Amino acid sequence: MAALNRLSQRIIENFQETTRDLSLLTGNGPSTTPYDLSDDRLKEISTLLDSRIERERLEGMKRIIAGISKGRDMEGFFAQVVKNVVSPSIEIRKLVYIYLLRFASTNSDLLLLSINTFQKDLSDPSPLIRSMSLRVLTSIRVPVIQGIVMLGLKKLVTDRNPWVRKTVAGGLAKVYEMDSSSLPQLIPLLQTLLSSPSPLTLGATLTAFTEICPDRLDLLHPYYRHIIKLLVDADEWGQSVALSVLTRYARVMLEQPPNSGSVDPSTIPPVAPKENGDGESEDEFSGIDEDLAMFLHFIKPLFQSRNPAVVLATANAYYHLAPSSHTIIGQDLLVKPLLRLAGSSSDRRVGKEAVGALTWEVLASMAEQRPWLFKKHHESFLLHSADSTFIQESKLRALIALVDKENAQVSLREFKHYIRFPETSTAEEAVRALGYIVRSQPEVAASGLRSLMKLLKSQRDTLVAQAVIVLKSVILSTSLGSALPSPQKLVAKLARQLDGITNPKARASVYWLVGQFAAAEPSTESEKKGLGWEGVELWVPDILRKGIKGFTDEASQSKLQIITLASKLLVLSPSSSQLNLMSTYLFSLARYDSDYDVRDRARFLHALLRGVRDDKVPTTNGREQDTASDEDEEDRGGVVLRREQVKVVLLGKREIGSSVETRIASDYQVGSMSRITGKKLNGYEDLPEWTDDPTDSSLRDSEFEDPQPPTQLPAPISNYPIPPSGASNVAVSRQGVSPAASSPAGSYPRNMTLSLNPNNVTATAAKGKFQDLDAFLNSESESDEEKDSESDDAPQPPRAVTAPPRSAIVPEYDEDTSEEESEEEQSDDDSESEDDERAALYR
Repeated sequence: MAALNRLSQRIIENFQETTRDLSLLTGNGPSTTPYDLSDDRLKEISTLLDSRIERERLEGMKRIIAGISKGRDMEGFFAQVVKNVVSPSIEIRKLVYIYLLRFASTNSDLLLLSINTFQKDLSDPSPLIRSMSLRVLTSIRVPVIQGIVMLGLKKLVTDRNPWVRKTVAGGLAKVYEMDSSSLPQLIPLLQTLLSSPSPLTLGATLTAFTEICPDRLDLLHPYYRHIIKLLVDADEWGQSVALSVLTRYARVMLEQPPNSGSVDPSTIPPVAPKENGDGESEDEFSGIDEDLAMFLHFIKPLFQSRNPAVVLATANAYYHLAPSSHTIIGQDLLVKPLLRLAGSSSDRRVGKEAVGALTWEVLASMAEQRPWLFKKHHESFLLHSADSTFIQESKLRALIALVDKENAQVSLREFKHYIRFPETSTAEEAVRALGYIVRSQPEVAASGLRSLMKLLKSQRDTLVAQAVIVLKSVILSTSLGSALPSPQKLVAKLARQLDGITNPKARASVYWLVGQFAAAEPSTESEKKGLGWEGVELWVPDILRKGIKGFTDEASQSKLQIITLASKLLVLSPSSSQLNLMSTYLFSLARYDSDYDVRDRARFLHALLRGVRDDKVPTTNGREQDTASDEDEEDRGGVVLRREQVKVVLLGKREIGSSVETRIASDYQVGSMSRITGKKLNGYEDLPEWTDDPTDSSLRDSEFEDPQPPTQLPAPISNYPIPPSGASNVAVSRQGVSPAASSPAGSYPRNMTLSLNPNNVTATAAKGKFQDLDAFLNSESESDEEKDSESDDAPQPPRAVTAPPRSAIVPEYDEDTSEEESEEEQSDDDSESEDDERAALYR
């Protein structure tokens, strides 16, 4: 009757749902449209929840859930909703639990009134109710009921439904967050969940492990191989968590494979495969920890996963664990899956472009550290105009890392083309790439340098500024080939373009380079013919003149370098009267500048040059001028440096490494979001280094991987007579007969050897030997008779119960006989049989 009532109620609900727009059918009753959330409809919810009609209470709950989904504040109905937790309708209880999960953390006191109902629902036949009641219990943030929550977790940790056990795993983390002292009680529950045979619970269990005891990797010893075998069948997000945990476990517990990390395979001498005595090659995983090889081999199918997080996690595991040169589990296996995933950036669907951008960033980070992995796929990193700016920058970083003698010409041509891209950041990165290829590849350095010099006449100020900065790094490089002009000539060409450079940073670089390479060689002094200043190139004074003339209009960066340029020239030519007058005027301008950095720099350099500057500077009319009195400065003491010492301070050699063109390697793990964002995010953990003391492989042996045969019990002596062997020749129909259900022997695997006596006499059932159950049973009866005839005088060992042939129990019937006749004949035979009880057992 109850089933009929539920069926009628469901029919009524479906009818009302389909006809909710027809006012004729719905009448004046409550609206069946749950998404009608007007103020008048919200006022009806309290009436509906207090109704005695189950259908109206269900309608009220639907409106509440609909309001939650649309962002309405429905917490005011909490007390009325809690009363419906005892409703006999499972539909209402589902909605009630959904509501309670939403507001349980903020209304724990009211939930305590229904604590007995939640405990009772832990034994509900529906796994959904059991799991939701446990979720509500673990969401109550009241320390008083932690004991009850622990009892619920212990009760459901062995539940037959994997979804309930998954809820238990989530509850462990909540309990630990509430009370960290409960860790000793939670660890046994966690171990029970780790031994679960269902892959559905794997992700939630390992997530709870990372939140409860992430450093207790020793707990995973007996479950390591079990987890690996379940990994392929687990849910996608569970796979990514499991891969992260197992990667950390391998680094801490397993032996480091040979040639792992950043070892280039081209530097490894080839090793011929070893052969055993039979002429066959040895195991291809020789020299690698068997558990590590098992892990890497089992996760290879995850490269084909449809979830990008799983593909990235698998690639991350191979990047940090796999050997660099291996045909089956080498690091090169991660390249093609990542390139395939990165190709999704061309898909304009929501989320696809972001996935592609992050994948290109991961590829760029890997290429910077291990360029040999991607040498064969250089063309895959070429830029497309349709790529986003972020992807273009990541590809350029990878291309810079992949430049070598073989692709230098192609790379140079590509970089020249990328400079014309409209995106400013991409064009600037391409200019930096040109500078890198000029410094690292002498074969194409001349062509690249000409391209950089041409950029000084570009109409794009940003490119001009970037070209100056890159030229600065090229000039300071010590690896310039003989085909390139000398640094002094490059600086002179650069200084001639000063009037066309407007970027403050670029102008500051030019002033600095002029001061750094202003010194003239002694052999060229005779060529100057009395022009210029002694010890200084002829073109340098004009650069200083331009700087002083427009000093007040320059940016702060340029002002600082102009003051530094004047100081360097004073060290090189202290006897020049014009230089002394110009520097005096410059320091006077800087002393009253509005920028305090400029004022401080001028004060510092003026004090530094006290040992270099003459106390009496001759003026143009032949008189001497006391500079100290003009500046009204007093001698405040201190150390006065000699000219040679000041020269070391100001003109010391400066070098700029490759970090100007390439991004400095981040300290964060490759493939992590912290590395992409450039700052440490919550939940980030550094990957541990390889251990020097790996654990023994026997610790990972467990009953989960190598099932043992059932415990052998003493074989009972049969109380039933053995049927004659002639009865075994009777043919019977096998329709509906199951070998596993017909005999206790069916519970053993066919290939298992079972010991029957102390003399270790075994009976082995070879796979495929018997065609049906009757042949198997007949063979046992015949073998028993042979043993009896051969050993009449020997003591009889206890014999296991063996099932007789079915033909000895069920009489043969004729196909033409009707069912009624066969039933009568069988009943007569059963009444006359002396083995009545035994026949009933095997029927």
